[in-house]
Amino acid sequence: MEHTIYIVFSATPTGMGRLIRGATGHRYNHVSLSLSPDIRRMYSFARLHRAIPLYGGFVMESVLRYQSFAGLAQVKICRLDVPEPQFSYLNNYLERLWNEREEYIYNTPAALASLVHLRPAIFKSYTCVTFVQEILARYGLAGVGEQDAPTIRALEQRLAPYAVYQGPVPASPGDWGEDPYPARTTTRYAAYTTARHFGRLARRALAGWA
Repeated sequence: MEHTIYIVFSATPTGMGRLIRGATGHRYNHVSLSLSPDIRRMYSFARLHRAIPLYGGFVMESVLRYQSFAGLAQVKICRLDVPEPQFSYLNNYLERLWNEREEYIYNTPAALASLVHLRPAIFKSYTCVTFVQEILARYGLAGVGEQDAPTIRALEQRLAPYAVYQGPVPASPGDWGEDPYPARTTTRYAAYTTARHFGRLARRALAGWA
């Protein structure tokens, strides 16, 4: 028995998204993984709150991120069939990540280094593309390898044969669910979480070099 997963490339209509696309010269700036064709819920590494762009981690994104605030996102959806054993392992892995999500953080240095095709490893931290790459490589999907270039452009090219849709994000009813993106935050909270985020990155990076 086979199951299906969906890899969603997106051009998010936010200031940060436009900045990333300008720096990379690529049409997409983000990638996520969904277990359902309506992509109402997607797993990725991204900012947690709309108003705090540099504080990120493992998130279960609502499709409303792509339909709200700044307008509709442009997306490319790729469909991959997954045999039963790999799918069960994948489900269990995602559940474990979600249960331990406070330990996982966004790898900001890797996001910057990806512009020159480098991938600095920091314990329990990922970017959106290194997360999706690891998932695909871990379960032997689409010929993706852990040593592939850590860029959205390279991953999109690898998955081109699996594309099933390209255009505005499909309309889908839904709610925010477990996604904290629209939560109201204070300036003090934004400063604290951003400083804490970079402090955690620095400590983990130094521990890895010790």
